Amino acid sequence: MWKDFQKILEKRVQNNNRTIKNDKYIIIKSSQKVIEIFFGELGSEFIEIKDYKEGVLWVFFKNSTWRNEFKLQEKIIIKKINQNLKQEIIKKIIIL
Repeated sequence: MWKDFQKILEKRVQNNNRTIKNDKYIIIKSSQKVIEIFFGELGSEFIEIKDYKEGVLWVFFKNSTWRNEFKLQEKIIIKKINQNLKQEIIKKIIIL
């Protein structure tokens, strides 16, 4: 599944001749995938990405325990998302 997503990502960027920075859908989906890998399937059920705009990712938590864990790991998660996108796109995460 992950390889399929990577292929779609590459094709979308190449075919539309756009940078990833302008593609909100790809950034949100990639961020969701990183969160799922980082926290597992259970964690991804309690963590929801609401929006992305100009380097800021908006994340909602259904449970305060997951919010606290996410906050402790926030810098690592930003780094992993940016590594996955192969660009420094995410600058900040706002916790809702």
